[in-house]
Amino acid sequence: MAEDSENPSRFLEDVFRHISATRMAGVGLVNPALAVEAVGFRRCDNEWVGVLITPWFMSLICLPSPASTWYDVGSGTRRERTFPSGTYEFLTAQEEELGPYLTSSLFSPMFDFATMDQAREVAAAVLGEVFTPVTPEPPAPAEGLNAKLEAPVSRRGFLGALLGGKA
Repeated sequence: MAEDSENPSRFLEDVFRHISATRMAGVGLVNPALAVEAVGFRRCDNEWVGVLITPWFMSLICLPSPASTWYDVGSGTRRERTFPSGTYEFLTAQEEELGPYLTSSLFSPMFDFATMDQAREVAAAVLGEVFTPVTPEPPAPAEGLNAKLEAPVSRRGFLGALLGGKA
């Protein structure tokens, strides 16, 4: 794999282009309008995270650093990763040239995409959502009696309630 400090996008693309030309050649799941492209890879907790588009799938990919605790785990093991928007489930996978990686499927097969531009736009939107921190929603206003019980009461309002609304 690429040096730990280098963005691995080009290397990842090379590995999956080779898979596309060999193992996936002629397979009915391949969308011929699409190509292999790594989108938006960036550092996150010393790992590289981005979206990989291929003619047969689109996945959120996590490439390990030497400090990753899942590095030596076999393929198909479930792992959770936390991002600013929340926690997501990944599966461990491995390619001989690439080594181990985590994958979280977004789309498969890819026939809903007519063009690479469309697939790239969706990949960028996914990354935007994954790396956007969740903001808590304000509590919904209480209704009916609960609203009245939870609302702050002034001294005049309290006395008015005791006197039957006359204050």
